[in-house]
Parts: sequence; structure tokens; C-alpha cells
Amino acid sequence: MNLIRYIGDQVSESGKPIPHLDGISQEIGAPSKELANQLIKELHEHDLIIMGEPSKETLGPRLPNVNLTLTGWKQYEAEKRGEFDGNYGFIAMQFNDPALESFVRDVVKPAVKEDIGYDLVDMRDVSKAGIIDNIMRVQIRDAKFVIADLTHGNNGAYWEAGYAEGLGKPVIYICEKEKFESKNGTDFDTNHCTTVVWSKSRDKDEGFRQELTATLRRSLDES
Repeated sequence: MNLIRYIGDQVSESGKPIPHLDGISQEIGAPSKELANQLIKELHEHDLIIMGEPSKETLGPRLPNVNLTLTGWKQYEAEKRGEFDGNYGFIAMQFNDPALESFVRDVVKPAVKEDIGYDLVDMRDVSKAGIIDNIMRVQIRDAKFVIADLTHGNNGAYWEAGYAEGLGKPVIYICEKEKFESKNGTDFDTNHCTTVVWSKSRDKDEGFRQELTATLRRSLDES
């Protein structure tokens, strides 16, 4: 969770400015108090937050009565609507499947990074501080796009893909070939969607990579 979203959520819930920002580094996933304080300073200098005394020259963790400015609230609302695009993609997938995990590690993530220029993250790559469902929503909300693997018929992957589509994010579906072609393949609701198929035999990795890259470029209007 970023600092603007943290302040906006807290003020929206209480209806009052935040009395102080003790412990803010853990709440926003900052690695240190020093970095959290630097973020506070930068937001103040960019007219995104307002504070009571002390002044911005003495910024510290006990800054009183913190609130968003009008500009800050506009950015907060835009982020809540999913209008903010991060510099990464999010992959929804089932964990603890060795074949899938090695394929994502060796093929999918390098393709996205090297061919498109975006990092691809899953829930294991992000800070675990906070409620996991809320963290997941934030990751999807801030992502440039979402890749959803449907190999296991994972309800979570379908939900995450649906949430992303509801926010207007590009969603690219992938699925293992045997599952995709089986009688009980992917869910009916995704049958009309382009699905890039991969193989456990790994003999078609390059073809998959080319198709995934082309699909991503079209989805991101980068073709």
C-alpha cells in the first residue's frame, strides 16, 4: 500500500485527519523509518499532503493532523478506480505446482521483462504486512496488466482476473495445453477470451513466448 492510499483510507474511515504517523513504515511496506519519512517529505513538497506543526523542515514520525490536499484526494480516487498503472504486471496462478512454477520462472517472466519491459510479480513477491486479500487487490489495482493461468481451474485466479477486468485492466489468459483441450477445460466465461497455451513438455516454449509477447503488445496498444 502506498502512502497516499494509506492516508486516504484512514481519513475516509475516521472522518478526521490522522493524529500522527507512528509505525507508518510497516503499514506502507517501507523498509525503514527513514525512507517513510522521506516519502512524507516528498508528498508534502509536491502538495499532496498537508500537516499541522511542526513544519516540513522538521518532518518526523509524529507529524500531527495529516491529511490529503485536494490534489492528493484526486490522486487517491483515481488509484481506487484503477486508473493508476504501475510499472509491473501481476500473475494470478496456483502455487506449489513444480511444472507451472518453473515455466513461469523460466519462460513467462523473462518474456515479459525482456520483450515488453515490465516486471511480472505474484503474491509471493510483495510485502505480507496487512490483510492478504487487501494486499492482492492493491497489487492488481496498481498493475499495468494481469496474466491469469487457468491450468488448475483455480477459483482465486478467476476471481483475480475478473477483478482486474472490472477495473479495466488488460487481462491475458494462459493455460496448459492438455487442460485447455480437455472436456472440462477452462470456464465458459473465458471461452471468448484469447488464451495462450503452454506445454508441460516445454518443446513449444519459443512459440508460446512469441504469442504471449504479441498478445501483450496488442493489449497494451504497443504493437
